[in-house]
Amino acid sequence: MAKIILSILTFLLMLFPNCTRLQVEYRSREVARDITAANVVRAINARDIGTLEAMMCLNIKQNTSDLSGEIRKLINTIDGEIVEFTEESFGTYSANRNGGKSIHQTYLAIEFKTATVENYRIYILLENYNSFQPDEMGIRRIFVITADDPSDVLHIIVATNGLGEWHE
Repeated sequence: MAKIILSILTFLLMLFPNCTRLQVEYRSREVARDITAANVVRAINARDIGTLEAMMCLNIKQNTSDLSGEIRKLINTIDGEIVEFTEESFGTYSANRNGGKSIHQTYLAIEFKTATVENYRIYILLENYNSFQPDEMGIRRIFVITADDPSDVLHIIVATNGLGEWHE
């Protein structure tokens, strides 16, 4: 069903490329929580820097001097291929202003085990709706920790602003 909706939105965007509402709707489905978690795991296993880079928000893309290198470092902190994972949301942030415009962010945790029997967690702040600036939708913060020591951040990539406040 999601593919059908994305196809319809793609067609409508071809007809009306400057329609902000259509852009926001398309991007919000593209960065949905479950799709993002699966795509992050797939990209890490494939060592696909380009896919992870495309998932980042505009702020990270513009303010991280060597984004490809930073993503490579994040991927390289993980020892082995991911063989199983679970994802869960552990909070949200929403803001509404200026005549119905809004932002919605979700905090995700992806817990996974690698083929080398290492356990890790990736925490993601995902902006999955932004009718102010649709290009800012995407990953706004991502970091990797070992499950054994949650205080040991192996690598982090973070936007310079727009990180919201955590609400459960």
